[in-house]
Amino acid sequence: MQKNKSVLHRDQSRLKGVLLVLLSSLFFALGTASVKLATADTLVSGRTIAFARFSLGMLVVGAYVWARRIPLRPVSPRFVAARAIFNATAVVFLFSGLQFTTVTNANMLNMTYPVFVFVLAPFVNKERAPRVFLWYLGATMVGILLVVGGGGSGFATVNVGDLFAFASAITAGFAITSLREARKHDSTLLILFYLSLIGTIFTGIVMIPGFVMPRGWAAVFTVAAAVLSLGGQFCLTVGFRWVTAAGGAILSASRILIAALVGAVWFADPLTPMIIGGGLLIVISLIGVSRAGEQESVAPPVGPVPPAS
Repeated sequence: MQKNKSVLHRDQSRLKGVLLVLLSSLFFALGTASVKLATADTLVSGRTIAFARFSLGMLVVGAYVWARRIPLRPVSPRFVAARAIFNATAVVFLFSGLQFTTVTNANMLNMTYPVFVFVLAPFVNKERAPRVFLWYLGATMVGILLVVGGGGSGFATVNVGDLFAFASAITAGFAITSLREARKHDSTLLILFYLSLIGTIFTGIVMIPGFVMPRGWAAVFTVAAAVLSLGGQFCLTVGFRWVTAAGGAILSASRILIAALVGAVWFADPLTPMIIGGGLLIVISLIGVSRAGEQESVAPPVGPVPPAS
């Protein structure tokens, strides 16, 4: 009887984890759609929305840290700061990219970040990566080229928003490798606190040029983007307690599919054969990297705190 209860509890926890990770993907996809709506036909920049996102995080995490009187002296300040700076840069790049490219493309390109983590891991984390990762990296790069060139005009013109979204994936790779090192010495809550604090300061500085206060619907969607992004981060962080790294990464890849659906329905985003093919290659690469990483017993390529959302 006791064994049956234990199995039932484990299955319920696993289901809870799956639902929370899927819910986080929905929140992140809707959050990027809110960024797109806030910046559409207005002078509000993605940098301003990034500031709102980190400011809200600072209020929530700061209040919790103050109420619990949690010590805030990091053991590894260099990696804690690096995690915060690279993460903030990745978010600025992603939200700026959403001003110019589609919700579909921005999410597809941003979600390639786990593949780039393994490129940096041997240098930053001293982690061995399976050789098969090179194939997934190649597939990812082909997928990126298809997505960038699949908007209708081919490679004759490159959307600057796609470049921003791609840059967010690369900087997110640095953010995750820094996060791994920081976690070896400091708690997740302490890292989140400095992530919010430094992110607020950094995005506050970069949003000053050309700053326009969001008003009307732009203000509503700015707040929605910040709330959805923070909610997605919470669901993903909690959900990863009950799912494996590989399983969580695969579930997180559902964000690409959800974003494509949201983009097609709300914004009439083009879904050309090249974009669909590129998206499939990216999803397959994410799944392959996650499963291969777990089988080879290397550190998981995806952290429970999303780098650019």
